Order: sequence, then structure tokens, then C-alpha cells
Amino acid sequence: MRWNEFFQSEWVDCFIAGLPAGCLLKMSIDDLRTIVRSSRDDAIGFNATAEVCLIGLVSHFEAFCKNQFASVVNLCPQTLTAFCERRPDAQVRIADLLEVGFDTDGRIGSLLAEGYDFGSPKAINSLYCDLLRVTPFSVEEARKYERLLEDRNLLVHHAGIYTLRYHRQRLGRETVLSKAFMGSLEVRRRHFALWAGFLERTAIKVIGASHRAVVEFVERERIRMPKARRDVLECLRWYE
Repeated sequence: MRWNEFFQSEWVDCFIAGLPAGCLLKMSIDDLRTIVRSSRDDAIGFNATAEVCLIGLVSHFEAFCKNQFASVVNLCPQTLTAFCERRPDAQVRIADLLEVGFDTDGRIGSLLAEGYDFGSPKAINSLYCDLLRVTPFSVEEARKYERLLEDRNLLVHHAGIYTLRYHRQRLGRETVLSKAFMGSLEVRRRHFALWAGFLERTAIKVIGASHRAVVEFVERERIRMPKARRDVLECLRWYE
């Protein structure tokens, strides 16, 4: 499906912000890369611009994971049958249904995803596994993402200054007195580039796995979809 056909489709509203989750993430990462490339690391290795963009990078990736999940359900709500069997407490608030006039066609996934936490690799793996039987993060990828989240949280909650907890987890005990509460995290242009590449590769993996899983589900369950909706389903795999 081409861009003009996509935007003319009646199913475009199945995507958060009217764009496939991968496209939305790609635009955000490209913008952040442009900002970081125009910045400079200072003489001792600090780059406030790279710090702020790293925080933004994590937030956009978390939103991507939520948006892709929501779009799958919006386009194929039948996937909720197995999800609800595995999560019998899954629910959508009545107040939210009132807000959309009880018109949940193409919105049920958005309403549902809003109630879940996509803030850790464990949570993301669990949600995608219960919905589609796919796990976006391998064990090693999960560990790596956890390290990024630790850095992001240190920047957000402690201005990047090493806490005792962070120090124990990441730096060891031998230099606690010289680093804890005194030293701080250095985020340079190259650090941002490495993390952006990692999250981009992970997102492409999520896109491919979730698209294949939902297409296989539709075929296995012999779900009848209007052609326009089936065409838009292909847009789940867009990352451009």
C-alpha cells in the first residue's frame, strides 16, 4: 500500500497519531539524531544535548512498543481472545468508553494499551507474549535495555549524579567514596548513537515479529477481513 492510499483508507485511525508505530518512531529518532549531530561534547566529555535526547529516545521507544501493541489489537481485535484468557483481569474503563461514545471499532487496542506499563523489557515481553506469543527482547537484549533504563532514570531523577544504588549496580564497590554522590554519568554523541542504533534494531525486530504473528493468526483462525483492512494490516511492518 502506498502512502496516499494509506491516508485515504478508513482504517488509518487504527494507528496512534494516524501513522504506523514504526514510521512514528523513525521520524522521532531521525529528529533526535539531527539534534545530537549538531551538538558538541565539551572538554571533559559532557554533552547536555545528548543527555536530553537520550531521555527522549527512551520515551519514544516506550511509546512505540505501546503503539505497535495497540495497532495490532485495533486492526485485529480477535487477538484479544487469547490475551484475555491469559489475563482475565484485562479491562477498559467505562469512563473511557463514554469518551469515545462506545465506538470501539479501531480503538479498542488504544484504550486497552493505555492501561498497561510498557516501561521495562519484562513488561513488554509479557504483553506481547500474551497477545501474539512473541517476545521482543532476548535475555541479552533485555539486560542491555535495563542498563539504558538505569542511565535514563539516573538522568531524569538525579541529574545524572551517581547514587549509591546505581554505583553498586553498575560501577562496583571499590570506588564508592570517590564516585557516589560526586561523579556523574557522561553522555556523549557516540553514546547516543550507540543506543539509538540498538533501539532501532530492536524496533525493527518487534515490527517484523508482531506483523508475522498477527498475519499467521488471521490465516490460522480464518478471520474474514475487508480487503482495505487487510491492506492496512500490512502497514504494521512499515519503518521508513
